[in-house]
Amino acid sequence: MQDKDPNGARKPPAGNVRRNPEVVSSAIERRIVTALCYDLVDSTELFHRMDLEDYRELISAFQAAANKSIVAQSGVVRVEAGDGGLALFPIDIGARDAASLAIRAGLQIIETCRRVGETAGRSDLQVRVGIATSVALVQEPQKQSWTHEPVVGVALALATRLETVAAPNTVFVSDETCRLAGRSHAFSFEGIWNLKGFEAPERAWRALGHKNEVDRFYAFGRLGNPFVGRVEELGTLSKAWKSVVAGNGQTVIIEGDAGIGKSRLLHEFRRLTRAERSKSFFFQCVPGGFHSTLHPLANSLTGMPETGGQTKLTASAVASRFRRHGIRDNDIAELFSYLLGAEGQSENLAGSNPRLIRERARQAIPKAMQALCENGPLLFVVEDVHWIDPTSREFLIEAARAILGLPILLIATTRPEATMEWPEDARPSRLPLNPLDADQTRLAIERNWPQHRAAEFEDLVEVTERISGGVPLFIEQICQWMSETTITGVTIPESGASAHISTFEEILEARLGNLGPIRDVARAGAVAGSRFTLSLLQTLLPDYDRKALANAADTLCNTGFVTHVRAGGTVTYGFRHSLIQETIYKLLLRRQSQALHRRLFEALTEDPTIAPWIDGGARAEHAERAGLKETAVELFITAGQEAARRSALVEARHHLEHGLSICDELGMNERVDRLRLSAVIALGPVLTGTIGLNSPPARKLYEDGVEIANRQPLEEKSRWFPIYWGWWLTGSDFLTMHERAMEVQVMLAGIRDPEVRLQMNHCIWAIDFNLGRHRETQNAVREGLALYDAQRATEARTIYGGHDACACGLGQLAHSLWLTGKTHESDRVLKEMIQFVNGISHLPSKAHSLDVEAVAAFYRNDYKRLTAISEEMSEFSRQNEMQSLAGLSLLFGGWAEAHLGNVAGGYERFCKGFDLLGELGTVIDLPIYLSMQAAMLGLDGKVDRAIEVASQAIVKARETGHAYWLAELYRVRAMLRARSGAMRELVMEDLRLAAEIAQTQGAAALQDRIRESLEEFGLVVDR
Repeated sequence: MQDKDPNGARKPPAGNVRRNPEVVSSAIERRIVTALCYDLVDSTELFHRMDLEDYRELISAFQAAANKSIVAQSGVVRVEAGDGGLALFPIDIGARDAASLAIRAGLQIIETCRRVGETAGRSDLQVRVGIATSVALVQEPQKQSWTHEPVVGVALALATRLETVAAPNTVFVSDETCRLAGRSHAFSFEGIWNLKGFEAPERAWRALGHKNEVDRFYAFGRLGNPFVGRVEELGTLSKAWKSVVAGNGQTVIIEGDAGIGKSRLLHEFRRLTRAERSKSFFFQCVPGGFHSTLHPLANSLTGMPETGGQTKLTASAVASRFRRHGIRDNDIAELFSYLLGAEGQSENLAGSNPRLIRERARQAIPKAMQALCENGPLLFVVEDVHWIDPTSREFLIEAARAILGLPILLIATTRPEATMEWPEDARPSRLPLNPLDADQTRLAIERNWPQHRAAEFEDLVEVTERISGGVPLFIEQICQWMSETTITGVTIPESGASAHISTFEEILEARLGNLGPIRDVARAGAVAGSRFTLSLLQTLLPDYDRKALANAADTLCNTGFVTHVRAGGTVTYGFRHSLIQETIYKLLLRRQSQALHRRLFEALTEDPTIAPWIDGGARAEHAERAGLKETAVELFITAGQEAARRSALVEARHHLEHGLSICDELGMNERVDRLRLSAVIALGPVLTGTIGLNSPPARKLYEDGVEIANRQPLEEKSRWFPIYWGWWLTGSDFLTMHERAMEVQVMLAGIRDPEVRLQMNHCIWAIDFNLGRHRETQNAVREGLALYDAQRATEARTIYGGHDACACGLGQLAHSLWLTGKTHESDRVLKEMIQFVNGISHLPSKAHSLDVEAVAAFYRNDYKRLTAISEEMSEFSRQNEMQSLAGLSLLFGGWAEAHLGNVAGGYERFCKGFDLLGELGTVIDLPIYLSMQAAMLGLDGKVDRAIEVASQAIVKARETGHAYWLAELYRVRAMLRARSGAMRELVMEDLRLAAEIAQTQGAAALQDRIRESLEEFGLVVDR
């Protein structure tokens, strides 16, 4: 039997090739030649790292495997040099087939390289492949030996240059090769390159293998499906693109129901603009991804060549991909590696304020967008943003703002019911997609109609129009069903959107029923989620062998349910449309889905690498759906903690609150109580960080947590101490906080854990200072800091107050010492705090330290020093986006400016800071700030208003227990009353109260001020 070429045509036997005598006699011919160049990555480094004999064996094995791959696709190795080679492909089988065979060989070389590396235990064995096609002059005295004769053409040189710019484990091909092999392979555009030896820039494409591995339309649609209608919509997109080419960035939001043709429209538009754009980026949001941080970016990165396809994302791979697209700023790559949770991420960001990290990432987006479009207009697509996670949503909106002056078209697709709000300054335009009209629907049905049932078209077209509702996906499914079965027995709804969906479910169920046992594979895939592999299917369907599963998956591909998706080196499948997956899953019985979820969860527990795209939150959901409720809670807590570490506080809150809701379903028992307490510990800082320290949800969470913690044995209570800390911290005022601190001290008196005892003292010194209890404050600081452990402090900083306990203790001690008259010792401790904070390089602690320094200068009336500190605070807040610190810099800077002569300007500056702190909800020392305001009003001659503000400050201080500055508040009001000519009795009463409070507190510095005031007005306070 004769061999066939890849297109099915019979090939003549090699020995019986008939040749035209005129061709044989000619010495040179013009032929289209495809060349392939391959080369190992960093082989010189391998040589130095390996034993010489081992290296030679490895290279020999690789070359043998590469040679075999080339020969298997009818290629001939022209040159083999050490760790690489050059091959040519047959000129007598047609240019298209030669290009396709060369790409197959290139992809096989990558796969065989991986296998050789695995056998040798070398995970670092990687290869690059370049392929090019051109017209060449071929000298051939005998056709059979053409590959040994000189070949003159650019293909060989271009293939070599493309190999040098290809990423590890990828095949880069020229424009001509891509065009010729377009029917057999899919490609992604990799940009325009200035290649050595070529005057004009060259376009490069990455070969992806299967035709359906390029974008969501390829992944979920068929290239053969006709494109009907949408002329007006294409025109709108084309108009936006013309504006983008002119340098005016645009954001277009395509809205439409599931199956309406959003992806198909995008594919057509991408095809039309391919020649004009320098790059395109495609990101896909997936069902269930709302709580998976940055999942569109993570999913696109896990399929890139730098990761090897299925391996876990690493920081180096993220940085490599960013650099490939022109983003060379290491800080940007570091930020996004951290947010993605990539392995090997820098520790520089650990322990930083989550809001600060997100703000820095948000600010990095304009720089990144600028870098991406350096080589020309850019298309940026994000599909299905109704499933986007909060972090990605925030960054996508920032990207929309950033592109306004750049040649970038951002297209987002969404379902109409989505709630994502786009701000006006992003200037989005909306493009609604409606069902096809009657004529378009009929045309679409006609073009999709199975040929073998053409005779029935006129009889059935009307009912098909009605039940499809003009939705392209429904039309396609109905016509596919018509090709497989009859319409008999199907209930056809009369009208209505819900009726269309109901019919879609019936048709899909009927089509699955026709597949017999293969239906089980489709169901298992629907449970697995957005993508699945044969290995994953084997864990879900253990009764099927791998070959049967492969055949079943191929059948599902052939029948249009699933397709191959872009996911690196492993064969991976995905549903052609999310609505198909949703429908198949919905048709499962609860016990069926539960059993499949349990198998999937158990497989992931045993080997997480079987599906590395399934993150912790998704694993928790699989456990919950499997009926493993307690395990699900544990995983939701872990996922929440991981999200919080990555600054994804909204996602963290969801995971943790959902875990608590499952606990409510489980009832009350010791194990569930412990799960609740673990969730509270993780959720508390998230709530205080997102909705405020004294917010009702945070307060109730800790109150409920303490109630449960109190039921636990004493020996376990140290484990739950963060709950007691949070309960103390969320007290409504200082008096309540003091009561709670005392209760905690009594309840945990038997606990000997040094960190717990340190943090109990932390509570005490923070509260007792504000209550004016200086002896207790100083004792608590000294006792607490004697227990300080630098290693444990790294984690404790994020749990207890957001700043380092040692920095806080030294600062509080410095203030207390000054108030009690020990000025020199206070100065010494203040210097110690500054030195310590500079040594630990913890940004929130540095901000806390600057606040302490400013207050110290304020106490001492050192206006020049306060001016310098305010400027330092302002710069630090600008660099690190700390708005509350910016407010304090304005407040203290204004106070200093007013006392240095510019009363009006200083007061205006002070008020800006005061207002900003009020907007942020961070007015911690309100009575003190009010006393500052009163003093400045007095300086400005507005004495009556100043007395009102001072009286307000006294009332607030007494209400909240803010007592340490109360003596000064009374003194300030007394001075103002004296200046206003008030009755002597009022002035004396204020000074008497001030002296009494200061004496009770042992506040010698305040007593000195009171004496100075008495001397100034020639008054004597009766004792």
